[in-house]
Amino acid sequence: MKSRLHHIAITNFKAFRKLQLKLEGRHLLAYGANGAGKSSLYWALYTFLQSAGKRPNGSIAKYFDSTSLQNLLNIHEQKESVPRPSEIALTLRDTKTRNDTTYRISQVDHGTFNQPAILKGNLASDFITYRFFFGFSHFRNSESFDLWPLFEKEILPFCVSTGGGTPLQMWDAIKLQRPNPHGYRGVAGSNAYNQFSRKTNEFAAILPGIVDSISMRAQEFYEEHFADDDPAKVVLKLGVTTAPRAIGSNQNTFLFTKPVITFGIQIDGHEITRPQSFLNEAKLTQLALSVRFAASLVNLHESDLKLLVLDDLLVSLDMSNRMKVVDILLSDTFANYQKIILTHELGFFREFRRRVGNNHTDWRFVRLQGNAAQNIKAKSEKGDLEKAEDYLNGHDIEEAALFLRKAAEDTAKRYREWAEGRQLPPGQFFSLTENLRAARNKLLAAIPTSLYEKVLKGTPEEHRALLLSSDDADIDGNAILQPKDKGILKCKRKELRQVLTCDGWASMEAVETIDRVLEMTSRVLNPASHGNAIPLYEEEIRRAKRLIDRLQRVLEVQQ
Repeated sequence: MKSRLHHIAITNFKAFRKLQLKLEGRHLLAYGANGAGKSSLYWALYTFLQSAGKRPNGSIAKYFDSTSLQNLLNIHEQKESVPRPSEIALTLRDTKTRNDTTYRISQVDHGTFNQPAILKGNLASDFITYRFFFGFSHFRNSESFDLWPLFEKEILPFCVSTGGGTPLQMWDAIKLQRPNPHGYRGVAGSNAYNQFSRKTNEFAAILPGIVDSISMRAQEFYEEHFADDDPAKVVLKLGVTTAPRAIGSNQNTFLFTKPVITFGIQIDGHEITRPQSFLNEAKLTQLALSVRFAASLVNLHESDLKLLVLDDLLVSLDMSNRMKVVDILLSDTFANYQKIILTHELGFFREFRRRVGNNHTDWRFVRLQGNAAQNIKAKSEKGDLEKAEDYLNGHDIEEAALFLRKAAEDTAKRYREWAEGRQLPPGQFFSLTENLRAARNKLLAAIPTSLYEKVLKGTPEEHRALLLSSDDADIDGNAILQPKDKGILKCKRKELRQVLTCDGWASMEAVETIDRVLEMTSRVLNPASHGNAIPLYEEEIRRAKRLIDRLQRVLEVQQ
């Protein structure tokens, strides 16, 4: 990506009276209670990008016009004697030149119209909300899936061009089913019907290819990310079973048939045409995710700006399955997107943040506070170490120790996951000492215990290079050794030097740091001890904070 979303300013729009949100090119993870503006932020971004392809005559102005029935103004701001002018302004920053460009839409300003950066960004970006998954689950048990209405709203707008215009433009030309809107008669009228029929046939010709490519990619996506726990092979199929069709040469004979896109699965070779009657909600959501993400990956557009905006996407999944999706979002699959993740669940927010881990500098963590009647604000959500530092500076020792404990638990859990090469179950509790000891044992397994205890442990860093000769002169000068044996010994010594100075030393430092944190768990990092008669001292807490800082740095080096 050459451009990144740098700043968001929303005034008098939906839940916002005035919002300023600085991203500085980072991803965004935002938490807020219901009514705190998450969906308003989603729709502000969606409206903004969509506006680039809208006609300039009133198509955007109506959202900001108090006299329009389609306005999206904040009703509480409108009660003011002088309401703030409604506007959405996004600032993009060029990652190479560092130059900023601000685009605005309002009642009087359609600054995005035909702007290449926003036009391409709109096609390349993807917006997914929980509504998509309701489209997979709202069918009665007796009904067959027809995903065309969902496909039309949620996927078609982002499909790639076919050379003669985008699939959405082709559909827009026929979806109103008005082949002769001007009421032409005779040859002109017949030509209008023929032209409409031709446009319908063109769209009918490209639609199956689009749907089939999504279906194939969805199967690959499902098998890669969700199929491991299936007792039998699941095969999904998305297909156009009824193509759009227009027949007739006049008003009396004209008939238009809408497309039908069916969805079904096979389980161990057995066909199930009504998956909602057999699968639970979590499995349906996994299949829906596979289809939706496949649509994103198939319909890849080139653009300097690419946003992936998700609003409460995973409400129907348990935490374990949510974390699978989080890992997908954080993987290379979506590396080219600037991600904006919105959620109303604090537990999910914290677990997502924990999963981001050491890449937190690429993210902005925000809590949306307030409601539509107030001035909703985006407040940075500090990490536990930052909160501990704040309490330390305020000389609140007990609170600082509690947040240090949380930071230590989070780091220890990530350390254990790294050491064991697996994600710990989100709902399963492991104590701080359990995670630290498990990580310690895994680290020690990589180096002989005797080497750690007798050689590495206690050797100052500045002395480690002196444990072995800095050259191989003694080997070269040994007349008894054959040239081949000399070469082998030199290679072995090089590997030993690597163990002592790099690999082993890093593991030793990690083990030593874990040992020192473990020593502090019984007093400073143990909440049960904070009510003891012996008080905690500020210097103890600061020493513990330095240790946990060091543990995090060691983890970053190991990873």
